[in-house]
Amino acid sequence: MSETFEILYFFNTPYNSLVEIKRRNFDFETDLSKVFFWILYEKKTHRIYPLQFISMKDDLLGQERVFKQGTFFFNEQEGTLLNSSDKAKMMLKRMPTTAMTRLLKIRIDEFLLSIDKQTEKQLEKLL
Repeated sequence: MSETFEILYFFNTPYNSLVEIKRRNFDFETDLSKVFFWILYEKKTHRIYPLQFISMKDDLLGQERVFKQGTFFFNEQEGTLLNSSDKAKMMLKRMPTTAMTRLLKIRIDEFLLSIDKQTEKQLEKLL
């Protein structure tokens, strides 16, 4: 298990993974956009695409997350990511969080580290 984040949701296709994570050790952070991340991972290129969260909704039939890049509808078994630009659909199967590959965990750690470095640079400019 990663020391830097907790996996909340993990969805998968043969080509992509979609993951929601919660950063550890950010208990006192009031800006939730710095704590929770939805990440689309392209397996062929190993690229990470963070999704820009807008809103969420839960009901008896499932859950919905709205991002700048599209909308994700999901339940306990599966999810559908609808791209906002071309309305393309991606069907994903919900997986146990323990099924996430080591490589994906490493890529997420690298992504979080890059965010931290960007934040440090911004702080240095202010000082």
